[in-house]
Amino acid sequence: MLQFNVLGPLAAVTESDQLALGPFKQQVLLAVLLCRPDSVVPVDRLVDALWSEDPPRSAGKNLQVYVHHLRRALAFDEAGAGAQVLHQRPGYRLAVNPQAIDMVRFEQGIDLARRAAAQSDAPRVDRLIREAMSLWRGRPFVGLEGVAPLDAEAARLEERRLSGLEAWFTARLQLGQHHEVLDEVEPLVVEHPFREVFRAQHMRALCGVGRQNDALIAYDETRRQFSQELGLEPGAVLRQLQQEILAGGPAAGPRVPAPSAAEPPARVAGATPACDPGPVTRTVQLPPGLTDFTGREQEMDALFPEVVAHGQAAPQWRVTVVTGPPGVGKSTLAVAAAHAAAEDYPGGVFHVDLSDARGLPRPPARALAELLQQLGESPATLPDDLPGLVMRYRARFTPRVPALLVLDNAAHETQVRPLLPSAPPVTTVVTSCSRLAGLDGSDALELRPLDDDAALRLLRRVAGPEAVDAEPDAARRIARCCGGLPLALRIAGARIAPRRIWPLAKFADHVESSAGLDWFTVGDVDLRRSLRRGYRVLTDADWRQIHLLDFGADFTFMDAWLRLGGEPMDTAQALNRLCDTHALTDVPLTDPDGPGLFRLGAFVHDLAREHAPARLSVPPAHGGDDRAVSPACAAPRPGR
Repeated sequence: MLQFNVLGPLAAVTESDQLALGPFKQQVLLAVLLCRPDSVVPVDRLVDALWSEDPPRSAGKNLQVYVHHLRRALAFDEAGAGAQVLHQRPGYRLAVNPQAIDMVRFEQGIDLARRAAAQSDAPRVDRLIREAMSLWRGRPFVGLEGVAPLDAEAARLEERRLSGLEAWFTARLQLGQHHEVLDEVEPLVVEHPFREVFRAQHMRALCGVGRQNDALIAYDETRRQFSQELGLEPGAVLRQLQQEILAGGPAAGPRVPAPSAAEPPARVAGATPACDPGPVTRTVQLPPGLTDFTGREQEMDALFPEVVAHGQAAPQWRVTVVTGPPGVGKSTLAVAAAHAAAEDYPGGVFHVDLSDARGLPRPPARALAELLQQLGESPATLPDDLPGLVMRYRARFTPRVPALLVLDNAAHETQVRPLLPSAPPVTTVVTSCSRLAGLDGSDALELRPLDDDAALRLLRRVAGPEAVDAEPDAARRIARCCGGLPLALRIAGARIAPRRIWPLAKFADHVESSAGLDWFTVGDVDLRRSLRRGYRVLTDADWRQIHLLDFGADFTFMDAWLRLGGEPMDTAQALNRLCDTHALTDVPLTDPDGPGLFRLGAFVHDLAREHAPARLSVPPAHGGDDRAVSPACAAPRPGR
């Protein structure tokens, strides 16, 4: 019997052979007829499929030719079993048994499985969908892309496949196949990140194999991605699932029955109990760390010096602001250090992003509501006003053992103050491009760009040692152009990695050019966009001052005063303001008796030129008409 396969490349096969279906348009004709088996497809619909909106004048005759050749291709002698293309007004009909088409059998299997699911017959659902999925060989109509009706049909079938997989995973979870579901659903979560059913099944499978903490981390990653890319919170099913896991409910996975008082539990000598929960349920709500995290050993040690003391006495209340220019890796450092120190915080590790998907500051009330949900509060019971949320938070977040709170991407102090816990065992880490000097009692950890050696190591890890070792001079040029910013280095490495045949020297020429920022983008990561978000607080007047301070080298206070004009106090305040935003930084002195030096942040001069491209003259009050700098800072500025 002739069989037609469309779930993958189009094919017509017999028990002993595969038929040759002819050229592209002839295959399109057959595929469109297969979408409506044993039904009449009008001529105008076939013409639209074959020639879209621009059919030739001879479209009707050409269609007849394709039909003639298709009939010959489908004609074979096998006990009369086959398919025929019949002319039947107002078009053509493919006379075929629908059961000979894999698409039809696939959809029938999914429909039968749905009825079995409605009857709670999980074993039958498992069998039916397993058989249906065995027919799937890839995207429907592979090789015929670009034909509108076939693309629409392929999208419909793909949606049916995904909904079938959701029903299949649900049944298999009911049957206790947690490991198997976990292996299959994880790549689907990556491929379809906004299908909440897959997300929920992923969390349930993690709990089913005893990885409750990973399930909560998966929820936090879901919330973060939904917020950044959709501006939405996860749906009610996912939120309820998170609360159920936190409360140790059924979603938290199978539990070992508690032994009766008359029958104490038996233990094998030397064995570890399968489930021995401590007195405190520890929650870790962190985004995933980076496997290629490089450098920052001293900064990590400085961030959590008190964790070694947890066994002796509770640490004091502490707030640390990790500050630095955009792209320097503040969030990466905070998350990596929190992962490393998580075991030292039995009260839990919590993370809140204080910026939205566009990089704008989130209102404190929204961030506080999210934090309360991480602490187990139901969204329906939360107050609507900020004072009420603060009161609930102060009463709720009172751990008796050390806990860690990471407040990421803060824009200003007013965002942070309502979220600061009052319990002494809680350590708070805040990341911000601003120093947030208005937070009383906080410590500051300033993150500077990576030095040359660390920058080259990070580039080597991301791009691959073969590419970097083959052209070390070009690699050093690229690392130097990145200005020590890990974000720039990661983008550059990601662009280099897949292009082994592209010389690094050529890429170095590109990033050293006046359009260098244009080359620092990969996928949805754009260095220019990230830098502009980080420097959003700068005004037009600030950018004009930066443009004037673009000497092309380090400069002194006197150089700045001669360029900016006005009183010395005005220049001092301008420099302080620019240093607070990290658009400007002070250079560590090599000569204690030498003048203090300032340096524009990495890529800041590029942004300034884009912001104010017209050439600005030096204020005439100080008489300078060139770009000379003092002898103390004649050396070129490192990096860009």
